[in-house]
Amino acid sequence: MSKSDPAVPGRWSHRKRDLAIIAWISFLAACIGTFVSFAMLDPDGLSEAWVLNWQPGRKLTYSLGFLFYLLIALVASALTVFMIRTGPRRGHFHGKGGSAPPTTDKHIAEDPQLGLDPSEWRED
Repeated sequence: MSKSDPAVPGRWSHRKRDLAIIAWISFLAACIGTFVSFAMLDPDGLSEAWVLNWQPGRKLTYSLGFLFYLLIALVASALTVFMIRTGPRRGHFHGKGGSAPPTTDKHIAEDPQLGLDPSEWRED
């Protein structure tokens, strides 16, 4: 399909797919994080240790924990998708499309004050 062809009906754009992936992965990570943390911690025990005047209930504690994990996972997923989308293009890993690697012995010929002779170097 060329770029002049209209978009395929029912197919999401890259942005919509990225947002859906971010939301789904964040939701799953928040579910797992909430499951693991509240398998080890009792919400009623947390409310007994609360120092404020109001005591959060069991459902509010679960909800706040899930919201915390969801926000952390949203940020991590969004940064991951951003880095993937703005990263180097294909072939960069194999040395294509990048700048030439710097030479390492050019400074010896340019700086006569160094007084280093490459033949005197020892290799350990």
